[in-house]
Amino acid sequence: MRTSVRDRVQATVRTLWEDGKGLILLTVSCGWFLSLGVRIVYPALLPDIMAEFQIDYTGAGFLLSAIWIAYASVQFPGGLLADRFGERAIVLTSILSALGAVLLLVLAPAFSVFVLATVLLGLGTGLYGTSRVTILSDVYPDNRTTAVSFSQASGNVGNAVLPVIGGFVAAVFGWRIGFGYLVPAFVLVVGGIVLYLPKRTSAAPEESIGLEYVRNLARVVVDRTVVSAALMLFFLMFFYQGITGFLPSYLIEVKGLSQTAASTVYGVFFLTAIAFQFVSGIVADRFGERRAIVLFVLAGLPWLASLPFVQTRWVVIPIALLGAAVLGSIPPAHTYTVELLPEAFQGSGYGLVRTVYIGLGASAPPVVGFVADIGYFNYVFLLFGTVTVCGAVICLRLPQVD
Repeated sequence: MRTSVRDRVQATVRTLWEDGKGLILLTVSCGWFLSLGVRIVYPALLPDIMAEFQIDYTGAGFLLSAIWIAYASVQFPGGLLADRFGERAIVLTSILSALGAVLLLVLAPAFSVFVLATVLLGLGTGLYGTSRVTILSDVYPDNRTTAVSFSQASGNVGNAVLPVIGGFVAAVFGWRIGFGYLVPAFVLVVGGIVLYLPKRTSAAPEESIGLEYVRNLARVVVDRTVVSAALMLFFLMFFYQGITGFLPSYLIEVKGLSQTAASTVYGVFFLTAIAFQFVSGIVADRFGERRAIVLFVLAGLPWLASLPFVQTRWVVIPIALLGAAVLGSIPPAHTYTVELLPEAFQGSGYGLVRTVYIGLGASAPPVVGFVADIGYFNYVFLLFGTVTVCGAVICLRLPQVD
């Protein structure tokens, strides 16, 4: 008798929750909900920030890039420190640093302090990303992609919910409180990390940090397959940073949507991504990460390519939402890359890979901002389509991982 889809979903939920693992998944996902969502509050409040500090789209792009560069710079140190001291210490440090940055955003008296808080926020949330993936990959060895997809989807819930709430709060109390309302949530996640996360989930490295360790790590990350996977992730991250940074502004300036409509579409865009990412996790666990990556890139590509040529507003909105299918390729791309690395080097190795591809992906916001300033904002989606195709082509050339 064939198992129904409902039975499969119920069995997956039971597997994720059993033996106390559910509280780990919930805590890690809530931390990612805040870590990812707080950065997406910036685009929602960007018009207010640009008006107060008198910056153009290019300047706004560099501000968004500062978050991502700071975020990328700590991926390798974060993974290395997680290997040495355990994942819990690193994610706790991450959330505490992000909490401090949000407080500084609320109290910043000048633009220079605002930029400093922005960089601190990138550094704090950056520590979370690598350990999040390695924790869930270790706790759920047989359902790793589904668990990571659930966590990634929680980040998209943050992307969908936090900017909308932030915009509403900002309209009533000012844009600084649009950040500040997140403080109590960060405090709750700190408590969850202390109570539910084990000190370590991955194997401790067998050798101390030294020249030999660095040589072995370098040998791991310069492997041709790992480099190819990192390049694939760069193309996907370029798309992610570019579209999340400027989608509301694009819908307002180019497609003529109101501020309220654009904010709503922005939130629903991430809700749509949640559905795609949850399905991509199930597809990847059943058919393999590589097939899932290519499938979801191809599912989103026609919509990205057609958006510049559509002018009718009621058609623009569903096309923009269907472009979120590309985000379904990101969770399996993460777990595929982690599985390429030896267990003792997963934290530091994957952290180094993330530093490279996210740091390079931070070129997207300034590029998009510059294109908008020179009058070609409508055609950035052709650029997005091109880079996602490049990612899919590289994926096709990668080997299958057991």
